[in-house]
Amino acid sequence: MHHPFAMTVALAMAVLLAATAPAGAQSSDSEKPAPRPSATEDEQRSIYTFQVENDVFNRFGRSDRDYTNGVRIGWLSPAITEMPRGIVALTTIPTFLGEAAADSVIRRVAISAGQNIYTPENTYVTNPIYNDRPYAAWLYASFALQYTYKRHDPRTGIDEPMRLDTLQLDLGVIGPAAGGEFVQNNFHKLIGVSPAYGWGNQLHNEPTVGLSFERRWRTGRAVLIDNPKLEVDFIPRAAVAVGNVATYGSVGGTARIGKNLREDFGPTRARPALPGSDAFIGDGSFGWYLFAGVDGQAVARNIFLDGNTDGFSQRVSRRPFVGEVQAGLAVLWGGTRISYTQILRTPEFFERDRITQFGSINLTFRY
Repeated sequence: MHHPFAMTVALAMAVLLAATAPAGAQSSDSEKPAPRPSATEDEQRSIYTFQVENDVFNRFGRSDRDYTNGVRIGWLSPAITEMPRGIVALTTIPTFLGEAAADSVIRRVAISAGQNIYTPENTYVTNPIYNDRPYAAWLYASFALQYTYKRHDPRTGIDEPMRLDTLQLDLGVIGPAAGGEFVQNNFHKLIGVSPAYGWGNQLHNEPTVGLSFERRWRTGRAVLIDNPKLEVDFIPRAAVAVGNVATYGSVGGTARIGKNLREDFGPTRARPALPGSDAFIGDGSFGWYLFAGVDGQAVARNIFLDGNTDGFSQRVSRRPFVGEVQAGLAVLWGGTRISYTQILRTPEFFERDRITQFGSINLTFRY
């Protein structure tokens, strides 16, 4: 019998090989010249990200339940102007909705690390709670390739970002080794809050591997007012993930209104939630936007609900479809972006019919 974790790794590798086959084998794009590498002076700098997600912003119920805390730090490389053709071929995902060919492309690599913590609603009891999600923590490192495709705009005379592809590999561990109990209870002690008493029932140690791909498009950009400038646009997105932490497909989009919208593809979110873009252009001028979006997921696996892969842990009955609504504000100035996102997620499992709510604060800067 094959070990479940080995089967997950094999499945992830199979999906990677299928999804990243050279574009010439799957798309008419092979008949067009490849987009040239390009980078402005600002795009030749690194981008650093620090973000915190927490349910302390919950207004529908008490905090310290469901997805209760997440932190992530990340580094996004300067634009890479030269990359081996074989790597480019293996990591270029073909267009699949008839998108127009790109004129240029920015390629970057990214490394990040983070921790997510999950708890049931009642954290005051030590015995197992069988009708609520189990305690769990996930410690992970992510390695990603991020390709920004551009198209020349004759009105501005520059290449405008039009599509963002992110291909990411997540490696980590779930269980006591992820340090969830240590982080949560020591922080509670620091701020004078009662500890969570049920960490003895958390999911046990299990190594994790996951592969995910997301594509974002910039569409419908229009100028409502020239002076002071006020713009609108819409960013559709589609994503797929496979692994022993999460396996799902999702579609969604974000509408924005503000100034200098071309500078990014929307705010960043920590995985395994739908990700955003760490990259932004940011020429030093002031920009801002309000945003609101929706996403829908078809979920085949969520280890934080389904329990450990070997089946010897607590679990609840996962819902196969989950919806999410996000709204917030982003401000860009002087090579820095600060954003706040409020997230509402529909019930994720059948035992408790409750909405998950949390906030995400993100600081991104270029250096």
